[in-house]
Amino acid sequence: MNRQPLTVIHRTAGAVAFLTIAAFFSSTVYSEFFGDHALVVQVKHAILWCLPLLIGSMVLTGLSGNKLYPAKGKGVMGRKQMRMKLAAMNGTLVMLPAAVFLFFKASAGEFDAYFWTVQGIELVGGALNLSLIGLNIRDGLSLKKAKQPRQQAA
Repeated sequence: MNRQPLTVIHRTAGAVAFLTIAAFFSSTVYSEFFGDHALVVQVKHAILWCLPLLIGSMVLTGLSGNKLYPAKGKGVMGRKQMRMKLAAMNGTLVMLPAAVFLFFKASAGEFDAYFWTVQGIELVGGALNLSLIGLNIRDGLSLKKAKQPRQQAA
């Protein structure tokens, strides 16, 4: 079986997921520290519309990873699989509901204690997912490097 196309899908989807979360995180921080309420509303709206991209890339990353490495891994692969499960749970149980809640609160102009509490939770969750996916990218690159044939000294 030629695994190359699946490997490209896995790497691309993982990179898209990481960059999307980074964009959500940085645009949120920027809009709230340097923007006005109108910019916060625009950012929350953009995040809500881009959620399908993030969800799709996370699903593709997980599915392609499971296809490439179907057995429960130990060592690096086991850690990568565990991190992906944690990131998926965090995304599903914390990040997605928070994004929807914050969109509706911001759209209604309700920048109250509930908004800021959930916003703080969302930022912590985003930082966690960036860390988890970043560690998986690092470990994936180390696996790629380990598989490359070593050049013999001439």
